[in-house]
Amino acid sequence: MRKFLFFLLMYIFPEIASAQTITGIVKDTANNPISYAVVILCSLPDTIQVNYVITDLNGNFELKSPENKSFLLQISHANYNTCYASAVTGKTITLEQEVITVGEVVVKGVRPISKLTSDGVRTTVANTTLSEMGTGNDVLKRIPMVSGNDGDFVVFGRGKAKIYINNREVRDPTELDNLNSADIQDVEVISNPGARYDATVSAIINIKTTSKKGDGFSFNTRSSFYTGENNDYINQLNTNYRRGNLDIFANVYYSDITNLQTGDISQTVSVDTLWYQNNSIVGVSHINKLNGTIGANYEIDDKHYVGFRYDLKSSPKYDTGDIYLTSDIYADDILYGKSKNRELKQTHNKLSSLTNLYYAGKINKLSVDFNVDQLASGSDAEMKNIEMSTEFGDRTLNSTYNIDNTLWATKLQLSYPVWKGKLLVGSEYVDISRADSHINDDLQGFSSRVDIDEQNLAFFADYKATTKAGGFSIGLRYEDATYDYLVDGIATKNKSSSYKQWFPNASFSKKINAVSMQLSYSSKVVRPTYKELSNNLTYGNRLLLETGNPYLKPTIKHDVSLVGVWKILQGSVSYSHKIDEIVTWIDRYATDEKVSVITHRNIGDLQGITAFIMIAPTFGVWKPKLSGGMQKQWLDLRQYGLNAKLNDPLLFASLNNIFRLPLNFMINIDGEYISKGHSSTVYLYKDMFVVDFGIAKSFLNKSLSVKLSVSDIFNQKLNTYQIVMPQTDFKNLYRSDSREISLTVRYNFNSARSKYKGSTAGESAKKRF
Repeated sequence: MRKFLFFLLMYIFPEIASAQTITGIVKDTANNPISYAVVILCSLPDTIQVNYVITDLNGNFELKSPENKSFLLQISHANYNTCYASAVTGKTITLEQEVITVGEVVVKGVRPISKLTSDGVRTTVANTTLSEMGTGNDVLKRIPMVSGNDGDFVVFGRGKAKIYINNREVRDPTELDNLNSADIQDVEVISNPGARYDATVSAIINIKTTSKKGDGFSFNTRSSFYTGENNDYINQLNTNYRRGNLDIFANVYYSDITNLQTGDISQTVSVDTLWYQNNSIVGVSHINKLNGTIGANYEIDDKHYVGFRYDLKSSPKYDTGDIYLTSDIYADDILYGKSKNRELKQTHNKLSSLTNLYYAGKINKLSVDFNVDQLASGSDAEMKNIEMSTEFGDRTLNSTYNIDNTLWATKLQLSYPVWKGKLLVGSEYVDISRADSHINDDLQGFSSRVDIDEQNLAFFADYKATTKAGGFSIGLRYEDATYDYLVDGIATKNKSSSYKQWFPNASFSKKINAVSMQLSYSSKVVRPTYKELSNNLTYGNRLLLETGNPYLKPTIKHDVSLVGVWKILQGSVSYSHKIDEIVTWIDRYATDEKVSVITHRNIGDLQGITAFIMIAPTFGVWKPKLSGGMQKQWLDLRQYGLNAKLNDPLLFASLNNIFRLPLNFMINIDGEYISKGHSSTVYLYKDMFVVDFGIAKSFLNKSLSVKLSVSDIFNQKLNTYQIVMPQTDFKNLYRSDSREISLTVRYNFNSARSKYKGSTAGESAKKRF
């Protein structure tokens, strides 16, 4: 019977019985994979369609073809010219961008500026004007849905992002300044990170660099000078030596930065007496850094890599701060007193070291990624608060701070192809110890020592696949986090806690005609920082203190988002629901109700939506990018004793302009606008509009570049916020020295990026230090 069925099938489906498999990959002219391209198998000479397949997110395709016949492949995509190729297995097929000419203007915006991936949205940098912007910082400022600067970037609607270079997290913001924009292949923005990432991670920016080959020595150097109300300096040198399978690298970075800040602070407190104070603040801080990196990577063969990296951070001189605060205090509209406060702070940053060891390899079809990290850091600080008042008398308050951090972390990831995708499983373990002491002999109740021990064990699984119906991913992460909280050496059960939590995520991608869409869901956690947990009291003046809250619980976030890309348009909309949201709060001091204490607390619920849209065409030498967005929350504080709904939306708009001119000149003019509105318990009460300008020119076949920039031309970068609490109205306006002129000179010699593949472990914990 079995033989009969076998021969029957052979008779009915002769082509299947004698089929061969044709595989290949479809890429664009910049060597980027093209997903969702249609590959049709046509018979010759009649060109009748025999079979077809759609490329996956990495541009790969696989289809069946009858043997002993001649066939032709037809490859098409809505944004590229249709291509024909011989039906040969293992072939790389390149599609050229479709170009439209309107009159005398050539518009190249038909090609999508971004592409959906299984994780997020990828923007191509190589062979575009972005590759000539200068640094990694300059590139990220022009990526859709991303805003920020100097290594501190936010993904719209998601908050602060973690930044990776080739899947290894950026340990220091200076790494982005070290990165030459010409070395960047693409940038992927992941707004709903999967289970492989720590559950505290809300957004990822992953930078992929181009692959450079060749033995020998290479280096790139950069020197920057900034002048405005003060002068700043940055100098750095990156070196690399490659010999066969061995790659050795070393970097050094030095910066000397002075920050100026002025502001006005007002506060109204309604208790038995109506207290009002008006404060004027002028502050100067000086920060210097001397950082070094050394490491090596060894390629055992084309499937196995090992390496190490050692980062050392130091401050050759003390960081200093000098803040001068004048206060006028009124009680029921009658002058109660005037005071002048001067706060002098001197910080000694201890040597901070971070060591990473890794192995990355492939055993048959099984991929292995293993990392071990060890971190040690800390600081000592001395603070003197000099208070002068005719009504209250003069006094000097002295305090000292000491912080020590240690961390050990390991992470193992295993991935294996399953069906039409890849299954990834892994585990991560983090062990943290932090000692935080604050001593103040002049004020009772202001001294304390807090020790925090934390262990976090996580297991995760993630599966991604591409089918004809679309691409999908599903993941699940389990975290067992334990915190031991000791105050003055005594463990307190009501402050120590343990959390066992599951964090699912899922996404589905689909291309409908020329529109690529992705629907995703994720569950995340926001753990309080160690500063937010500390119960150290910081003295502002007689009516203003600041402290943490050791009773804070983690915030659980649920996000649902929809992202769409159509040619030169990109848009997104998302909904978030946060439980036990950590917010800024103002309480009354226990022994004196007229004194305000700025702290943090959990609130029950916070819901919100965000929407974003962007268009980025190209008109000859001009490449504009116009973005707009809205962020709105629903927060009702009536249950906390305040008759207020904090629901006003925040609006955002930006226009980035790049002009690519002859003789290797590049000009950028960028504008950004942020409206008034609510964010958590804070109200931003002033609109902000910032304009930047830059002009750059390259020499010696782009080995040497010079850039002149002016930031915040109209000096309108403000930090304005208002906090309305029960019995308290707190208002703040800060202005920093953001308007300045900078000159940057870069030189690259035989520039080659390291092959280092270490991805590190325990990164979310390091950020919380």
